[in-house]
Amino acid sequence: MELETKKCPVCGRYDEILPSNNPLIQPTCNSCISGILKYNDAIDGDFFCRTYNIPFEPELWMRVAGEYKENTFREYILLMFDGNEYETETKEAWSIVNDEWNLITTHEELVAAIAPIKKGFILRNHIKWGSNYVFEELISLENLFVKTLEANNVSNPMQVDAIKKACKLSVALDRAIINGEAKEINDFSKAYQNFIKTAKIDDLITASSQEVISNVAELVQFIEESGFVFKYYDNVDRDIVDKSLKDQQQFLRRLVMDATGLADVFETIEGSLKTKDAIDKDAASYEVMPLEELYDEAINKHNKEFDAELESDTVEEEYELDDSKDQHF
Repeated sequence: MELETKKCPVCGRYDEILPSNNPLIQPTCNSCISGILKYNDAIDGDFFCRTYNIPFEPELWMRVAGEYKENTFREYILLMFDGNEYETETKEAWSIVNDEWNLITTHEELVAAIAPIKKGFILRNHIKWGSNYVFEELISLENLFVKTLEANNVSNPMQVDAIKKACKLSVALDRAIINGEAKEINDFSKAYQNFIKTAKIDDLITASSQEVISNVAELVQFIEESGFVFKYYDNVDRDIVDKSLKDQQQFLRRLVMDATGLADVFETIEGSLKTKDAIDKDAASYEVMPLEELYDEAINKHNKEFDAELESDTVEEEYELDDSKDQHF
């Protein structure tokens, strides 16, 4: 099939026109389609094939998209425009296909990008763990070893060595399980448990976990923090200590209730407390306004009143003198 070059009814430019199998959709040039098509999106590919009424085959679409990029729809039409129409049976599955496709693409890009890093990782860890491990096993060994040390804050060299050996046995046990070797599975399991005990990993896990109750003291602490209060004494004399406490309480009660003259003693205590309270109040008042200041203030007030009185008497005498002079003349 050959594409015709003529004026595009959409953009008005001369370009290769992509045919349409849908009478309601006019043929459009390749530039218009490539400008809006998401070629790496299966949902978008399904939409354009449905619009142009041509079959949609996701595997073919992915291969064409990987090779032709923006010209995906042009090349796809050249392969699929044979008179067959679009069929919709797996329309809802394209979102799932998209997710898987993106994962594959991302994984391939990452693998291509980290090839030198991967090689260096393998060389370093072959020195650390031995040369008889593949890349995936080295990752498992390193993750298990590092995370175990970090989770349990291990610094003892003997524990570190035991944990390292336990990691190797874990990988060997995985190999035996994959190969189905029953005897090796049994042997590796026993050896693995022995190294776990040697490294005291179970104790470390218990100590580092705040959700594990490992003894009676932690149990008591947990139920008390949850609001439970123990009934240490329930009014039952269970031993000599309980009986001695009750005897002392009864003796003190009789001593107070049967004693004579307690009223006078209490009145004396109350009087002394009232006297002390009055002294404390006087002291507090003195701190607020000392007696010297009160005395000075009273003297000043008295002097002012005396001066005012003298001034008043002098004015009256002068007024009387003036009156007498007026009468004389």
